[in-house]
Formats: sequence, C-alpha cells, structure tokens
Amino acid sequence: MKKKNSFNLLKGLIAATLWIFSLGIFAQTVNVTGTVRDMNGEPLIGVTILIRGTSVGTVTDYEGKFSLTNVSPNATLEVSYVGMKTQNVPVNGRTVIDITLSEDSEILSELVVTGFGLSQRKESLTSAISVIGSKDLSRSKSSTASGALVGKIAGINSRQQDGRPGASTNIQIRNMGTPLYVIDGIQSDEGQFNNIDFNDIESISVLKDASAAIYGVRAANGVIVVTTKKGTRNAKNTVTVNSYYGWQSLYDFPKPATAETYIKNYIQSQTVQGASNYTYSKEDYEKWKQGT
Repeated sequence: MKKKNSFNLLKGLIAATLWIFSLGIFAQTVNVTGTVRDMNGEPLIGVTILIRGTSVGTVTDYEGKFSLTNVSPNATLEVSYVGMKTQNVPVNGRTVIDITLSEDSEILSELVVTGFGLSQRKESLTSAISVIGSKDLSRSKSSTASGALVGKIAGINSRQQDGRPGASTNIQIRNMGTPLYVIDGIQSDEGQFNNIDFNDIESISVLKDASAAIYGVRAANGVIVVTTKKGTRNAKNTVTVNSYYGWQSLYDFPKPATAETYIKNYIQSQTVQGASNYTYSKEDYEKWKQGT
C-alpha cells in the first residue's frame, strides 16, 4: 500500500512539474497581428507569412491583415508574395508588425513573352527563345531599336543598310531572311520596329525555329516580339531626358585616278578580255600621256 501511494505521489509530482514547465513555455510566446502593404500603401491580399524554420504560417485577408498566435519573441517572420521581394522580419517581442513590400524587378524581368500575350518563366523554357530587357537596351549607343540588338543575342545577324549616321540596321535570325515583327501583339514591319524609342521597350523576345510556329507561315524566318512599357496607377510622375549625338568619317578616302591612268588601265583590261573594238586606242593613250 505504501509503495502504491509513493508511486501515485511520484506521478503527481511529475505532472505538476510538467504543468509548471508548460506555463513557462506559453508565457514566453506572443500573439502577432499586422498589415502588409505595397509601396503605394495599398493592402496586399494573399501574402504568405511563415515563422522561419517551421511550417507554421498564415496568409493576409482582403484588407492585407494577418494574425499569428504563440509566436516566440525571438522568431523571424518570412514574408513572401509573387512579384515582391521576400522579407525576413524579426519579431523582437512585438505584438503589432506592419510590413511594406517592394517590387522585385529581377523576378518580373524573368517572364519571357512567348507569343500572343503568353508568358513563361525563363528557367522553364525548352525552346529556342532569347530575351533582352530594358536595362540592356538602355546601355546601347545606337539610336535605333534594331541597332540596340546587335551583339546582344546569339543567332542575330545585322547589316547596316547605308552609311548615313543613324541609319537603321537590317536584322536577320540565323541568316534566314527578314523576321516577323510583333509589337504589343500587333504584327508590324521593320520600319515600325525601328521607329520605336528603345527607352520605351520593356523587353524583346526573339523566337527561333519551332518556337516561332505559333505565328504560322509568316514566322518562317523567326519572330521578334516587342513588349513596351506600361503605366502604373497611383505612381509618381517621372521625367527622363536622353540626348544622342555622333559623327562618322571615312577611314581611308580613295584617291581618284588621273585620266592617263584610267585610259592605261582600261586598255589593259580590254586586252586581257580579248576585245577587238576599243573605246580608247593606244594612240589615244599616247595623246593623253603627252597632253595633246
């Protein structure tokens, strides 16, 4: 009987110890509430908030609000949202935490336009598609969109149509002729493409081989898909001013031949070709040589 009472007493002491210990644990946690907004102060719906290192988390409601219970004061909240930069926010014993997320331009630029307004993540592409963003275009010294593509995408061959300063560049994809140009979903030509200020271009996707089949027969020589920049609501107005100047000169200006040299070379070429009737005879050459 004494052994049984001692065993029951031991169980009671263990239960009491565990209960006191659990009270200490619950006393060390806090309930966290807050709101998640974007840079314009608008609430974000569906933002994922996880306690880092655990699977415990929640999402924001239609007002951008969230609530977490039994959070360690030393925990860190991992806040993520599509198109936004992920933030790690330390709790530091706070019960109210308001969070502001900023856009992640690098993630947004990874979207590749593949045709007819469809887009796909760059890492999931399996077809021959190359893309160039607005940052790479802005570094170009060219004054035309076609010139800005030179040397930036594999398989693009370019040829300047004439020597005038600022003249457009003829673009070919893998030497297969003139490609099809699609600007914001509208089929265009090379002239309209070169009339676009490349500072207004968000991205250029070059579709090669089978990836261009979505546009049909006209895309046999490849497709250049242009997506222009779009305005955003409630954004601050910005003014950007760019200037361009340049000059071109002949590297080696040829020296024209004299009349005597021209006639001499002409007679020699006609002799080599076996011509019988000369525009200029050897007698004419002697007269030119003597100045008579």
